[in-house]
Amino acid sequence: MYHVDRMVLETGKPFEDGSHIIYVNGKYKGDDEIGKLIEDFHAKTSENMHFKLLADGLHHFKETEEGRDIVCESVRKYAEKQSQKSAEESRINTLVQNVKVLMKNASFTLDQAFSNLEVSDSDRAIITRQLQK
Repeated sequence: MYHVDRMVLETGKPFEDGSHIIYVNGKYKGDDEIGKLIEDFHAKTSENMHFKLLADGLHHFKETEEGRDIVCESVRKYAEKQSQKSAEESRINTLVQNVKVLMKNASFTLDQAFSNLEVSDSDRAIITRQLQK
């Protein structure tokens, strides 16, 4: 287990924001409270878990139909959001490549490439930033 507190590098003084980070090795197998907690995190069922609160949560979300429905809906929403994000990134990357091709092969200026591809104002800003990288 590793305790981490933030520090201002320039002054060497603690950054008193109230956060305290604790890293725990997930492979730890001790017979103390931390070892039991890690064991509970790896549990496949709520039976024989050490901590009731975790066991109750695991039971609800993995072992009841209502809980599984909640998890499935959350996963579906997450997957949909990630899919939309990926599609948008792909669309922008395609536009960037098309702009580059027009600028290289047809000797278009950036504005000419945007106009010929009918790129929206909001996409123009995004693409311009990408081209400046």
